[in-house]
Amino acid sequence: MTTEALAIALVLDSRNYGGIETHVANLAKGLHKSGHHIHIVLLNNYGEHPVFDSDAFLSTILVKLDGKLSALYTFLNNSNIDLVHTHGYKAGIIGRISCKLLNRAVVSTFHSGEKGNAKIRFYRWLDNITVQSSPCICVSQQIKKSAKLTAEVIVNFIELPPKIYTAVPATQIAFVGRLSYEKGPDLFLRFAKQLPQFSFAMYGDGPMLKEISANATTNVRIMGHIKAMEQHWENIKFLCITSREEGLPLVAIEALVRGIPVISFDIGGLAAVVINEVNGWLIPPFNEALFIDAIKQGHMLSSKQRKAMSSSAYQHIKNNFSSAAIIPQIANVYRMALKGGSHAK
Repeated sequence: MTTEALAIALVLDSRNYGGIETHVANLAKGLHKSGHHIHIVLLNNYGEHPVFDSDAFLSTILVKLDGKLSALYTFLNNSNIDLVHTHGYKAGIIGRISCKLLNRAVVSTFHSGEKGNAKIRFYRWLDNITVQSSPCICVSQQIKKSAKLTAEVIVNFIELPPKIYTAVPATQIAFVGRLSYEKGPDLFLRFAKQLPQFSFAMYGDGPMLKEISANATTNVRIMGHIKAMEQHWENIKFLCITSREEGLPLVAIEALVRGIPVISFDIGGLAAVVINEVNGWLIPPFNEALFIDAIKQGHMLSSKQRKAMSSSAYQHIKNNFSSAAIIPQIANVYRMALKGGSHAK
């Protein structure tokens, strides 16, 4: 079988907006444009989904299961799905077991390099164990190394937006992501405290929300959980990534493709998307003084310099991280799965 006109199920367990959800949304649209028949399958029905239910196309291909371990098996057994592509540890474990029992092709993508708590570490260990006979994808070399897989490394990608924000007088220095220790929201607050002349904003929720809210200075807006970022990007002048651990965060790609420079520590796969002093600033890990200097440098850019940086950001993502560039690479892994091959050891 070739990868022409396949029926593909993209499987995940999700209730909120995040990097995996955006990735799956982009993948579904890219595969659909390539002629495939796509279902997005949520293992649990948590009610209205902020990413998939709100999109006119995605809502028509969305399937919500009841959370039972047998639900995915039953769905696949009663469908004509050719290949299952799992995202996240829970979907990976359940998806591979179901596909093994039904003799269906399966591919798993590993998105995260974060260690997490003890429970999460256990599930990720189980995820890694059960992937041993399945082709898999890692979104960065660092995740591949951490998971100890001989996987295909295929970077995150994005659907190109209709415009980039090069002329909008945005003012926010933004943090966009989960408010958890590995993402470094406390470091972002520390930078804001030392730069009271600038406006900062934090988009996201997580276990550190209460602590962050209590310690935020007056120049920081706590935006909390955001269902979708699209209406907020135009307010953001720079995106800061202050993570202590990272894979290849999709939020960096989302910012850059909209012409928003990124200031980030050089960890995980970020060097693939952030080109120092071309489309943002790449800071040696955890050098806080240089991070603050980069924020100051960004505010000193002339209008011409800012426009050039924004254009470079957009072109870099268009050429290397768009659906057109990445979908054929994913299709090659599908082809291997359909032939019964594996990258995992």
